[in-house]
Amino acid sequence: MTNSVNMFDTLKLYVRQDSVRDTDLLAEIPVYLEDITAHEKADQIYFSGTKENLRIYVTDRGVSIQGSLAKYYLSDNMQTLRRKDTEQAIQKLSDDLHLPIDEAQVSRIDFAHNFIMQFEPKVYYPYLGESQYYKRYIQPESLYYKNGNRTKLFYDKPAEAKNKGYEIPEVWTSKHVLRYEIRYKRRLHKQFKEPEVKAYKLYEEQFYIKLIDRYVSDFKSIHKLAEINLDTDNMSTPKDFWDQMALLSIKRIGQHGAVDLVEELRAKDALDRPEYYSRLKKEIRDKSKKFSASDSSPLIEELESKVSALKRYYR
Repeated sequence: MTNSVNMFDTLKLYVRQDSVRDTDLLAEIPVYLEDITAHEKADQIYFSGTKENLRIYVTDRGVSIQGSLAKYYLSDNMQTLRRKDTEQAIQKLSDDLHLPIDEAQVSRIDFAHNFIMQFEPKVYYPYLGESQYYKRYIQPESLYYKNGNRTKLFYDKPAEAKNKGYEIPEVWTSKHVLRYEIRYKRRLHKQFKEPEVKAYKLYEEQFYIKLIDRYVSDFKSIHKLAEINLDTDNMSTPKDFWDQMALLSIKRIGQHGAVDLVEELRAKDALDRPEYYSRLKKEIRDKSKKFSASDSSPLIEELESKVSALKRYYR
């Protein structure tokens, strides 16, 4: 499991009417669905239904498909789809719905990998600090980074599966499985600098490599927190002492906690100049590194090594 790149999970796809001009969507597509319901809105008829775990909406303008392609193809979402699996899953969905799914527009991609770790996932979260352009949210069993276009998250995959009543694979029994996932949710063509993102791109080699590169670089963009080891050998002045005390305070509340305090000051408009808040954040990071630049956490070293190794398995 640790030596294969398993990446795709939830997708959101849309097949436009103009890509299937010879098909009467409202008349032909619902017959291939389960749990069909007819709806009327503003004098327009549309249908909703399912195909196994996928939720599907059919209008006279197109067909919307959302859900875990991994669960649809592999029967569970404990695993995620590799590039070749994705091609086969999209072909299966095309056959099941009698639609050219490879030409569907993609408006959401969940890209993820499950890492078997030495310790339980939540032990690693305190060492993952701020990430520029993201807001950091810590939960008891997960860690989120969010902005308007995407979400980065880390969570305990077996714990999530257990909470949802899914059967946990035997290979994960007594294992610590940390899932690192990126959810691309808006304006995918701009995020990936592509004219458009269609379903066939997901199994196109160059696009797949681009996704892995982004996945790794988005992890590297998270500021990693070192274990703060006070350097008493270099404590010779009162200023050195107060620097050490500042380090103790940061260690006690965590670097991200110190940064949150700065944001609280910003919200209260406490400092004279706006640039002071950015300067304070930089000083917090610099103080954290000053006496421990070579003392990265072994936990972070383990996780960084596993994430970076994914580039060995592009195909």
